[in-house]
Amino acid sequence: MGFFDFLNSKPTDEKLTKKLVNFVYNSIQTKKGVRVEDAICLISTIVAERCIEVANEFSINEHDFEPGSAVFSEKINELLVGEVAVENWNELPKECVFARIKSKIDSHFDNSSFPSLTGIFENYAENVGKTEWGNLNLSIPEDNKPFFLPLQVGYETRKFIDKNINLENNEKTLQIAINAIGKILIETKMALDSSIALVMTFEIINGMSKTATMTDKKMAELETEKK
Repeated sequence: MGFFDFLNSKPTDEKLTKKLVNFVYNSIQTKKGVRVEDAICLISTIVAERCIEVANEFSINEHDFEPGSAVFSEKINELLVGEVAVENWNELPKECVFARIKSKIDSHFDNSSFPSLTGIFENYAENVGKTEWGNLNLSIPEDNKPFFLPLQVGYETRKFIDKNINLENNEKTLQIAINAIGKILIETKMALDSSIALVMTFEIINGMSKTATMTDKKMAELETEKK
């Protein structure tokens, strides 16, 4: 295969985004269809894990933290919202993750649908250690809470992401995940109140990017304990 053949065979960002979106929908498909809250939980957790990879303070696959425990990180905060805390979404630096997601959905969501930026971080900090293991305390109605534990979702989707989406580098994979979350939020907009959808999205990304991930080693230990 020649050099130009190689370039032509390389998946485009659009194809990778579509593959990831389809993976999310297929992963939660039931006889009743796709529950939007679970789709948002899935893709938001994937984005969060890729933020951890880009921050490069620990590996999502191997680390010494207790899975599910809080791992506060200034580097993650900067990646999500920039170096300076702001309340106005339009004042976020364009390169931060929250601003990049907003730019994908701006034409479909009113500014009033976006949650308080400080509220996202305050809710997480106030509820650390107060929720069931592997979960987050989301400030949304109980009926809209996802059926899946984010910690479990991250672990069970990781191999697919690494094999099928993470084909170049961690920053590129994060960008594909951002593309996918924007597409999913737009496609499911009519099925869920916009303010609930966006609170879920940004609270899960913030919370799970500051949570120690499940690893193969810890999973093996848990399986052994069950026997």
